[in-house]
Amino acid sequence: MIALREWVGQFAGAGKLVGIALVLGLAAMAGGWLTGVLKDREIAELKREHAEAAAKAERAASQRLAEAKARGDALTVDLHVANAAALRLQEQLHEEIELATQGRACLDAAALRVLDRAPGIAAPRVPAPARVAPAKDASDPARDTAQRAGDERSATDTDIGRWVLGAGRQYDECVRRLDALIDWHTPDPEHQDRAPAWN
Repeated sequence: MIALREWVGQFAGAGKLVGIALVLGLAAMAGGWLTGVLKDREIAELKREHAEAAAKAERAASQRLAEAKARGDALTVDLHVANAAALRLQEQLHEEIELATQGRACLDAAALRVLDRAPGIAAPRVPAPARVAPAKDASDPARDTAQRAGDERSATDTDIGRWVLGAGRQYDECVRRLDALIDWHTPDPEHQDRAPAWN
Protein backbone atom coordinates (compact mmCIF):
# COMPACT_ATOMS: atom_id res chain seq x y z
CA MET A 1 0.00 0.00 0.00
CA ILE A 2 2.84 2.31 0.73
CA ALA A 3 4.18 1.79 -2.75
CA LEU A 4 0.80 2.60 -4.28
CA ARG A 5 0.56 5.73 -2.19
CA GLU A 6 4.00 6.84 -3.28
CA TRP A 7 3.16 6.10 -6.87
CA VAL A 8 -0.08 8.17 -6.64
CA GLY A 9 1.83 10.89 -4.79
CA GLN A 10 4.33 11.06 -7.59
CA PHE A 11 1.52 11.66 -10.06
CA ALA A 12 -0.10 14.19 -7.77
CA GLY A 13 3.15 16.19 -7.71
CA ALA A 14 3.40 15.80 -11.46
CA GLY A 15 -0.20 16.99 -11.82
CA LYS A 16 0.70 20.14 -9.97
CA LEU A 17 3.63 20.63 -12.33
CA VAL A 18 1.42 20.04 -15.33
CA GLY A 19 -1.12 22.47 -13.92
CA ILE A 20 1.56 25.08 -13.32
CA ALA A 21 2.95 24.50 -16.81
CA LEU A 22 -0.55 24.80 -18.25
CA VAL A 23 -1.20 28.05 -16.37
CA LEU A 24 2.16 29.45 -17.49
CA GLY A 25 1.47 28.42 -21.09
CA LEU A 26 -1.96 30.07 -21.01
CA ALA A 27 -0.47 33.20 -19.45
CA ALA A 28 2.22 33.34 -22.17
CA MET A 29 -0.43 32.93 -24.89
CA ALA A 30 -2.59 35.65 -23.32
CA GLY A 31 0.47 37.91 -23.06
CA GLY A 32 1.33 37.26 -26.71
CA TRP A 33 -2.24 37.97 -27.77
CA LEU A 34 -2.33 41.18 -25.70
CA THR A 35 1.04 42.30 -27.13
CA GLY A 36 -0.24 41.60 -30.65
CA VAL A 37 -3.38 43.66 -30.02
CA LEU A 38 -1.32 46.57 -28.67
CA LYS A 39 1.16 46.40 -31.56
CA ASP A 40 -1.71 46.28 -34.09
CA ARG A 41 -3.13 49.45 -32.51
CA GLU A 42 0.28 51.14 -32.66
CA ILE A 43 0.70 50.16 -36.32
CA ALA A 44 -2.80 51.39 -37.15
CA GLU A 45 -2.02 54.70 -35.40
CA LEU A 46 1.28 55.04 -37.30
CA LYS A 47 -0.49 54.31 -40.59
CA ARG A 48 -3.14 56.93 -39.80
CA GLU A 49 -0.48 59.53 -38.90
CA HIS A 50 1.45 58.71 -42.08
CA ALA A 51 -1.69 59.02 -44.22
CA GLU A 52 -2.52 62.39 -42.60
CA ALA A 53 1.05 63.65 -43.17
CA ALA A 54 0.98 62.48 -46.79
CA ALA A 55 -2.40 64.16 -47.38
CA LYS A 56 -1.16 67.37 -45.77
CA ALA A 57 2.01 67.33 -47.91
CA GLU A 58 -0.08 66.69 -51.04
CA ARG A 59 -2.43 69.59 -50.21
CA ALA A 60 0.57 71.88 -49.62
CA ALA A 61 2.19 70.78 -52.90
CA SER A 62 -1.11 71.31 -54.76
CA GLN A 63 -1.45 74.77 -53.24
CA ARG A 64 2.15 75.68 -54.21
CA LEU A 65 1.53 74.40 -57.73
CA ALA A 66 -1.71 76.39 -58.03
CA GLU A 67 0.04 79.54 -56.75
CA ALA A 68 2.95 79.03 -59.15
CA LYS A 69 0.55 78.47 -62.06
CA ALA A 70 -1.45 81.59 -61.17
CA ARG A 71 1.78 83.59 -60.89
CA GLY A 72 3.03 82.20 -64.21
CA ASP A 73 -0.30 83.01 -65.86
CA ALA A 74 -0.17 86.59 -64.51
CA LEU A 75 3.40 87.03 -65.78
CA THR A 76 2.39 85.64 -69.18
CA VAL A 77 -0.58 88.02 -69.41
CA ASP A 78 1.68 90.94 -68.43
CA LEU A 79 4.17 89.90 -71.12
CA HIS A 80 1.45 89.65 -73.80
CA VAL A 81 0.04 93.06 -72.80
CA ALA A 82 3.52 94.61 -72.97
CA ASN A 83 4.20 92.96 -76.36
CA ALA A 84 0.87 94.20 -77.74
CA ALA A 85 1.66 97.76 -76.57
CA ALA A 86 5.13 97.49 -78.13
CA LEU A 87 3.60 96.29 -81.42
CA ARG A 88 1.21 99.25 -81.51
CA LEU A 89 4.13 101.60 -80.84
CA GLN A 90 6.16 99.87 -83.58
CA GLU A 91 3.37 100.37 -86.11
CA GLN A 92 3.11 104.02 -85.15
CA LEU A 93 6.87 104.50 -85.45
CA HIS A 94 6.92 102.84 -88.88
CA GLU A 95 4.30 105.30 -90.08
CA GLU A 96 6.30 108.20 -88.64
CA ILE A 97 9.59 106.97 -90.18
CA GLU A 98 7.90 106.93 -93.58
CA LEU A 99 7.02 110.60 -93.13
CA ALA A 100 10.37 111.59 -91.64
CA THR A 101 12.58 110.06 -94.38
CA GLN A 102 12.94 110.85 -98.05
CA GLY A 103 13.85 107.42 -99.40
CA ARG A 104 17.28 108.57 -100.59
CA ALA A 105 20.14 106.07 -100.82
CA CYS A 106 22.39 105.93 -97.77
CA LEU A 107 24.30 102.67 -98.10
CA ASP A 108 25.42 101.31 -101.45
CA ALA A 109 25.80 97.66 -102.44
CA ALA A 110 29.37 97.37 -101.14
CA ALA A 111 28.35 98.55 -97.68
CA LEU A 112 25.39 96.19 -97.66
CA ARG A 113 27.64 93.25 -98.63
CA VAL A 114 29.82 94.04 -95.59
CA LEU A 115 26.76 94.20 -93.32
CA ASP A 116 25.42 90.96 -94.79
CA ARG A 117 28.45 89.17 -93.30
CA ALA A 118 27.98 90.64 -89.81
CA PRO A 119 26.96 88.23 -87.01
CA GLY A 120 23.31 88.53 -86.09
CA ILE A 121 22.50 90.28 -89.37
CA ALA A 122 23.73 87.83 -91.99
CA ALA A 123 21.02 85.93 -93.82
CA PRO A 124 21.29 82.13 -94.03
CA ARG A 125 23.75 81.08 -96.70
CA VAL A 126 22.17 80.29 -100.06
CA PRO A 127 23.94 78.52 -102.89
CA ALA A 128 25.50 80.71 -105.56
CA PRO A 129 23.33 81.10 -108.66
CA ALA A 130 24.17 78.94 -111.66
CA ARG A 131 25.86 80.67 -114.59
CA VAL A 132 23.37 81.71 -117.22
CA ALA A 133 24.26 82.20 -120.85
CA PRO A 134 23.93 85.85 -121.93
CA ALA A 135 20.69 86.80 -123.68
CA LYS A 136 20.72 87.19 -127.48
CA ASP A 137 20.06 90.93 -127.29
CA ALA A 138 22.87 91.50 -124.75
CA SER A 139 25.51 92.19 -127.37
CA ASP A 140 26.37 95.65 -126.00
CA PRO A 141 28.76 95.25 -123.01
CA ALA A 142 28.39 98.91 -121.96
CA ARG A 143 24.63 98.58 -121.74
CA ASP A 144 25.04 95.28 -119.83
CA THR A 145 27.37 96.97 -117.26
CA ALA A 146 24.96 99.89 -116.80
CA GLN A 147 22.08 97.46 -116.33
CA ARG A 148 24.03 95.48 -113.70
CA ALA A 149 24.90 98.71 -111.88
CA GLY A 150 21.21 99.66 -111.84
CA ASP A 151 20.36 96.24 -110.37
CA GLU A 152 22.78 96.69 -107.47
CA ARG A 153 21.14 97.01 -104.12
CA SER A 154 21.22 100.05 -101.93
CA ALA A 155 19.63 100.95 -98.61
CA THR A 156 17.62 104.11 -98.27
CA ASP A 157 17.29 106.21 -95.15
CA THR A 158 13.78 104.73 -94.81
CA ASP A 159 15.18 101.18 -94.95
CA ILE A 160 17.75 102.00 -92.31
CA GLY A 161 15.13 103.66 -90.10
CA ARG A 162 12.93 100.57 -90.37
CA TRP A 163 15.87 98.32 -89.59
CA VAL A 164 16.75 100.37 -86.51
CA LEU A 165 13.13 100.23 -85.33
CA GLY A 166 13.04 96.47 -85.88
CA ALA A 167 16.31 95.90 -84.03
CA GLY A 168 15.07 98.04 -81.14
CA ARG A 169 11.79 96.10 -81.03
CA GLN A 170 13.61 92.76 -80.96
CA TYR A 171 15.93 93.96 -78.22
CA ASP A 172 13.01 95.33 -76.19
CA GLU A 173 11.05 92.08 -76.58
CA CYS A 174 14.09 90.07 -75.48
CA VAL A 175 14.42 92.29 -72.39
CA ARG A 176 10.73 91.80 -71.54
CA ARG A 177 11.01 88.02 -71.88
CA LEU A 178 14.15 87.86 -69.76
CA ASP A 179 12.51 90.10 -67.14
CA ALA A 180 9.50 87.76 -67.05
CA LEU A 181 11.80 84.75 -66.59
CA ILE A 182 13.69 86.54 -63.82
CA ASP A 183 10.39 87.44 -62.14
CA TRP A 184 9.28 83.80 -62.40
CA HIS A 185 12.46 82.52 -60.74
CA THR A 186 12.49 85.23 -58.06
CA PRO A 187 10.52 84.11 -54.98
CA ASP A 188 7.28 85.98 -54.42
CA PRO A 189 7.76 88.13 -51.26
CA GLU A 190 4.27 87.20 -50.00
CA HIS A 191 5.08 83.49 -50.13
CA GLN A 192 8.86 83.53 -49.67
CA ASP A 193 8.66 81.21 -46.67
CA ARG A 194 6.78 78.69 -48.84
CA ALA A 195 8.88 79.06 -51.99
CA PRO A 196 8.69 76.03 -54.33
CA ALA A 197 11.57 73.58 -54.05
CA TRP A 198 12.65 74.23 -57.66
CA ASN A 199 13.54 77.88 -56.95
